[in-house]
Amino acid sequence: MSTPAIGAAPSAVLRAALQLYPERYRRERGEELAEVFADTAAEGGRLAVARELLGLAGYGLRVRLGLTGASAAGRLLALLAPMLAGAVAGATLVAWTVTSDRIAVWLSWDDPYKVYVAAFCRPVAAALLLVAVLLGRWTAVRCTALVLGAVGLYDLADAVWVSSFDVWWIGYIGMASLPFVVAALLLVAAPTDLLPRPTWRTGALALASVAVGGLLAGVQSWDDTTFPLGLPWFVLLLIGPLLLAFAGLRGRVTTAAVGVATLVLTGPGCLFNIWRESRGVSHLLPAAMPTVAVLVLVAVAVHRFGRREAVTGVHEPA
Repeated sequence: MSTPAIGAAPSAVLRAALQLYPERYRRERGEELAEVFADTAAEGGRLAVARELLGLAGYGLRVRLGLTGASAAGRLLALLAPMLAGAVAGATLVAWTVTSDRIAVWLSWDDPYKVYVAAFCRPVAAALLLVAVLLGRWTAVRCTALVLGAVGLYDLADAVWVSSFDVWWIGYIGMASLPFVVAALLLVAAPTDLLPRPTWRTGALALASVAVGGLLAGVQSWDDTTFPLGLPWFVLLLIGPLLLAFAGLRGRVTTAAVGVATLVLTGPGCLFNIWRESRGVSHLLPAAMPTVAVLVLVAVAVHRFGRREAVTGVHEPA
């Protein structure tokens, strides 16, 4: 299909934006999208045109990735959003609290401005994130989550650079920083039209998630002898949420959201600590390969059983 044109000459930027949509979607609604953009370009200024292009491209990417409000993944992300935002806030505040002695040392250094930013950026962002969730300000939630994700990504890149690709150090930093990067991406990907409004139920869910996120951050801190965990516990913290996430294959979105939110916080830390306590990949593979095979079989079985229920019309309440 030829991309719809605006006037005599097609807009190269519009064509690029429309290419993000699946071919069938462009064929069915391409003309309509081009006409709406043409009206905006004729009536609005450059800022309005740029905003329309960004919105057009962003929604095209959502359609291609299956993250719209009409998709199962979109509904899962929307339900996940308050849980994940609250859990990230709780995990950040607990991690900051348990390192108060290190922060006190930082504050005694000679470069006060840089140290204050490094010491208080995360807890301030976490507090703002929690307030934004409770108020239902999802643009603020996404922006704050992106700040935490950017800080985590910077820490991970710095670990790679400073350690000269030392796997142990990268994994150690990654188990603390990757959850925030993944959480930011998931919160941005959630469909705006399905995100919950501020209610007592949403607020209670967010506050409960703060407590759970803080607990998960605490028990994974293997440097902290107050919460000693061995290899079996890390395996449980990895496989348990994964099995809950499999519930999404049967349409149980709430259960799947709990599993995904937990997995975001526990996955990187558990993988690192399982690798660490197994003393290398060579010792880990004999036990990991059968476990992965069993999990794949479980996922396939759950998916096929869920489809059979859908065909026969037998549905359990979500």
